[in-house]
Amino acid sequence: MKVEIVPYNPDWKQKYLFEAELIKKACGSKILTIEHAGSTSVEGLAAKPIIDIYVGTKTLRDANDMINGMTGLGYEYIKKYEDELPFRRYFRKDVEGRRAFHVHATPASHPFRRDDLKFRDYLSINKKAKKEYEALKIELAKKQWTEKESYAKAKTGFCLKIKKVALEYFTKQYEETESEATYLMHAYADDAAGSKAKFKMLREGSLTAIRTDIFPGFSLNRALGVTNVNNDLLDKMDEFYKGKEGKFALQIPPNELDEEKVRLLNSRGFTYSNSWVTFYKDSSPVESRSTDLEIKEIGKEHANEFARILNDVFAFPHEFDGIAGSVVGQKEWVTYMALDGSKAVGSASVCIIRETAYLSFANVIPEYRRRGVQGELGRKLIDTARELRAKWIVVDTAETSEEHPNPSYWNVLRHGFRLMYHRPNYVKIQ
Repeated sequence: MKVEIVPYNPDWKQKYLFEAELIKKACGSKILTIEHAGSTSVEGLAAKPIIDIYVGTKTLRDANDMINGMTGLGYEYIKKYEDELPFRRYFRKDVEGRRAFHVHATPASHPFRRDDLKFRDYLSINKKAKKEYEALKIELAKKQWTEKESYAKAKTGFCLKIKKVALEYFTKQYEETESEATYLMHAYADDAAGSKAKFKMLREGSLTAIRTDIFPGFSLNRALGVTNVNNDLLDKMDEFYKGKEGKFALQIPPNELDEEKVRLLNSRGFTYSNSWVTFYKDSSPVESRSTDLEIKEIGKEHANEFARILNDVFAFPHEFDGIAGSVVGQKEWVTYMALDGSKAVGSASVCIIRETAYLSFANVIPEYRRRGVQGELGRKLIDTARELRAKWIVVDTAETSEEHPNPSYWNVLRHGFRLMYHRPNYVKIQ
């Protein structure tokens, strides 16, 4: 058996879009996100002429509940791989006697979906890797294969190598962007605002550390952009936070940690507290469920109102209003506010750092939640990032669990973000 590899066909994108609409109509209540995946989704890449579609659901039960809808569209539900991949529901469909579509439905945050999409995204921006992958596929297509799976297995080594490089690339992109955006969240505050908030900031290379002596939690007392955990860094952090009461945290990407570094952190008084979840996506448009409230861009005249609501929602002290409000109307920042008539009920901002956008400050007052505000704010920010020529968009949020549900986590996934990693917070209490 030979594998058919053909030159890239621009019609593949339209075939995906048409089929995705059919799937959304049949299974929409179960779908958080749907994406074109595999080689046919990478512009200019030769591929098997079969469209791969990745569906992200909230739970595996939701993926399972798609079976009736998918078979109604002419898909065959393939169960035989579930011993090996129990987290996936797999469907395939032929058109005019030829295989045309593969659909993979998994929980939206599962590593299977995350890693394959990261591989796709990296090939889309790295011409050398794309050429190497294409050459490998064309060479393998010349061979006779006794089993269908053998061709895929022959690519495994290359794919694993690129997935590792892709993770390193997007980790660097995320960490540097977030650190610089955090610096720019606070850099515009004047001396009076800094004094009122008892605020200090340290910026060295990729590292940004913030401190306020009026708030004990680590949300406003943390260091990010960490690239090397060693005694020099920990000495610097101890000096910067010296005399501060309460907690401060180091937010450390998991690729910077190993057993030795964890032991060093523990020996210096840092303990693992929890993790924040990091996400990225391209700047393609997204849908939202819309809202009955007005969403509009705001300028400096709304800075005080923006800060007041933000600090109310996050339970930060209002002495911090001058710091928070200082970003509104600055050149790197675009801020939107949700309004019920003249009443401000929520807001969100995007910071543009070269080709990457960082989403921040998303908040809605409690009585206006579940009215589509977060989704519409997110759509506006993504559209703005694209209009300002950002290629990638990054964001973080808290973890979610049955005991501590976080609706923002699901809103992020619903907007097509790919989960990168859970980033540990190592906290020291003074």
